[in-house]
Amino acid sequence: MRLSESLRKGVMESFYGGLVNRFKIRRRRVTLFFGDIFIDYLKECEKSNFRNEMVSLGQKWMVLYFGILVPSAMKRLPVTLLNIAMKKVWVNLGLMDDFKMEKKDSIVTISTRNEAISKAVGGNGFSVGLYMGILNVLYESDIETISVKQTSENNTYVFRITGKTCKNLCGKGKDEYVRLNALRYVKGLTLKDALRSRILVLDDNKIYFRGRHVYAVENTLFHIIGNMEILLEKVQNISCEFFRGIVASETSDEKKLVLLKTLLQVMGWGIVKIAVKERLIDVDINSPPFGLQRDKDNWEFLARTILGYLWIIDRKFTIKSISESEKHLRIVYAR
Repeated sequence: MRLSESLRKGVMESFYGGLVNRFKIRRRRVTLFFGDIFIDYLKECEKSNFRNEMVSLGQKWMVLYFGILVPSAMKRLPVTLLNIAMKKVWVNLGLMDDFKMEKKDSIVTISTRNEAISKAVGGNGFSVGLYMGILNVLYESDIETISVKQTSENNTYVFRITGKTCKNLCGKGKDEYVRLNALRYVKGLTLKDALRSRILVLDDNKIYFRGRHVYAVENTLFHIIGNMEILLEKVQNISCEFFRGIVASETSDEKKLVLLKTLLQVMGWGIVKIAVKERLIDVDINSPPFGLQRDKDNWEFLARTILGYLWIIDRKFTIKSISESEKHLRIVYAR
């Protein structure tokens, strides 16, 4: 089901401060995030020879996501039906134009067309890891990479199912994840409102903010990145460069902060309050999106993305503190 249809039919529910997907795959929290920021982060990691770590990132995320949130019945589908189901998911999220998976004995070949990440980054380990993680779960086996061909248009990945038991990656568990990410109804601006008022624009099944693509993503990805601690210091610089060109024209600092609050809320990052206190900016978020990983939830990627935004107001801002309690997050910035 296309994103536009999901929103219209209520399959993708938009709440004040959050988004929830209710379609076939178990009910789950969804966030929107700026594609350019994440892609530029991947580019920095590839350039700095962290390809293997990016493989691990994609693999860990998909093992948790596919292992915990995807129903067992879907995992048991014959390859032909599984191929159709997965194609619908990847293509309808705007992540690629085509997906095909074939299995012959222990060899699995995955072919994609116009894959968003490879189109932007080129050769990258993250995409390889995504498919490895899915196959780890589907076949309950360790997966060996035979060959990878990534271009701006067509990609081919060939893997071998080794039959060796893969290392178990424990997560929070579905019940705890659902409890932490539950959203109560509070009246306020939602994604649907943002689309109606054209703060965000839905065009050809893709969502844009001022011409820049934003993607639907399950938030465990960002918590894993934070816990891996790879090139996090680059995130605020990437974020600042991204926002400088599309937000700097806002006429006052107050309007910039109002826009930041609005974006965080309609893109599913929680119910946000931003308070300016002398030389501090206090970002207070109720019901932020928690991840599936068993490790501590890590908000560094979000905090540094916001810091980059604040740098278009004043480059002197730094992160003073990040604190959380049950279903609540507070990030304080100082200058």
